[in-house]
Amino acid sequence: MVATETPIPVTSFAVQVRELSKWFGNFQVLNRIDLDISVGEKVVICGPSGSGKSTLIRCINQLEPFESGRLHVHGVEMSDARKNVQMVKQQIGMVFQHFNLFPHLSVMENCVLGPMTVRGLSRRQAEDIADHYLARVRISEQAFKYPGQLSGGQQQRVAIARALCMEPKILLFDEPTSALDPEMVKEILDTMTDLARDGITMICVTHEMGFARQVADRVIFMDKGQIVEVNRPDVFFKLQSNERTRQFLANLVR
Repeated sequence: MVATETPIPVTSFAVQVRELSKWFGNFQVLNRIDLDISVGEKVVICGPSGSGKSTLIRCINQLEPFESGRLHVHGVEMSDARKNVQMVKQQIGMVFQHFNLFPHLSVMENCVLGPMTVRGLSRRQAEDIADHYLARVRISEQAFKYPGQLSGGQQQRVAIARALCMEPKILLFDEPTSALDPEMVKEILDTMTDLARDGITMICVTHEMGFARQVADRVIFMDKGQIVEVNRPDVFFKLQSNERTRQFLANLVR
């Protein structure tokens, strides 16, 4: 009998995490995390440096292995070695703090590389998709420049377009504005706010609380490798149940 690939199950959850733990040497950076994120949900994760928030989304994207627990993305267990896990990984886009563009490639080349090499699209197909998403983030005119010729804000918009060119179902943001000059932050947040209207699942590690208030369905506060508090923005910013959350917001929210 010829083995067939197991179809990706239909589920209302984009991400399900159960008792996820992760160590760096003797330091436990994630401590038995439990989290469900629905399809189409917009989630902001905040917390102090070293709280595990970036590590959590890197585990979701399988950029970091984890030692124990279970992780499902669209119903597929990501520790499974079957081919459909690779298909699911292709449906997760990532936008990094420091852009991670290839400096020797033009904006267009950065955007078409993934669709051509991973998705197997033709050059023409990949360029059509890139044209669409570069226009979507309002940077079409820079398509044939190199990253070094662009401002930080422009580079981050290219990075967002590059992630979108893979047409992901989940988009992860790892502190996308923290490496930018203050005057460039707004243009990235405006771009992210615009994307949030499209219905894509978004998980954003950020300290931009204005963005969290405006866009997030839920805000998650992490501390010492654990999820300390989760709530809707209207409740999270008015009525914190945890003293550590209150301390964090008191130092952050102006």
